Amino acid sequence: MKKIGQLVMLLVCPLLTQAHGYWFEIEQPKAAIGEPVQIDLYYGEYASQIREVGDRLDKMKDIKVTVVTPNGEVEEIVMSQTKTKWTGTYIPKSEGYFQVLGLNDTREVQDWHKHKLGITRPIQYLRTGFSVGEDQTASDQLLFLDTFCKVNANNVELYAMKDGKPLNKTKIRVVNPEGWMQDKFSNQIGFASVVPNKKGLYLAEVEWIEEVPGTFKGKAYETIRHKCDMTFVIN
Repeated sequence: MKKIGQLVMLLVCPLLTQAHGYWFEIEQPKAAIGEPVQIDLYYGEYASQIREVGDRLDKMKDIKVTVVTPNGEVEEIVMSQTKTKWTGTYIPKSEGYFQVLGLNDTREVQDWHKHKLGITRPIQYLRTGFSVGEDQTASDQLLFLDTFCKVNANNVELYAMKDGKPLNKTKIRVVNPEGWMQDKFSNQIGFASVVPNKKGLYLAEVEWIEEVPGTFKGKAYETIRHKCDMTFVIN
C-alpha cells in the first residue's frame, strides 16, 4: 500500500504545457575508462517530449559546456550542431563521478512580459553527470545557481544552492520520463526529496529571480532570471 500511495502522489499532477528549456542527455550514464562518452544538448519542452530542430537550435552556440573530473580538473567540451541537437564527446581517464555543466551568461536582454518576467536578463545553467566504475551521483555546487542530486534505492535527494549557500523555500520542479510533473519545495538547508515512479531520464528545474536592475550589452533590464536545469537517470 505504501508503494501505491507514493505512486499516486507522484502522478496527481496532470500533464502540463511547459515553457521551452534546455537539457542534457548522456548516452552512457555509466561509462568506462578510455571509452568516449556522448554528451547531447537539446532544446524544447521535455514534459511534452518536444525536441526542436533546425534553425531554432542556432542560439545554443553560446552555451559553454565543461566536464569536471573527480579530482576537480575542468575541461571544455567542443559541441557541434546537428539538425536535432548539439553534441560532443568526452573520454574519461579515471574512475569516479564526472559532472557535466553548461552555462550561458551572454544572452541579450529579453522582453518576457508574456511570461510575467518583464524586461529581464536570462542566465542559463545546466547540469548532468555520469559514473565510471562504482555508481555515484552526489556532487558539489559548481554553478552560481545549482541543483544536484543523490540517487538512493528508494528516493532521490535534491539540493538547491545559490552562491554557495542553500536556497530554501524554493520550488524544484521534477519531470519524469513520461512528462508528469511534481513540484517539491526545499527546506532551510536547500533539501527536498522525490520518489521516482519509473526508470529513465528525469529533469529537475530551479529558478531564481534577482530583482536588481542594470544594463547588459547596452540594454536596460529590470531583473536577472537565473535558471538551472539538471537531468539524472533512474536505472
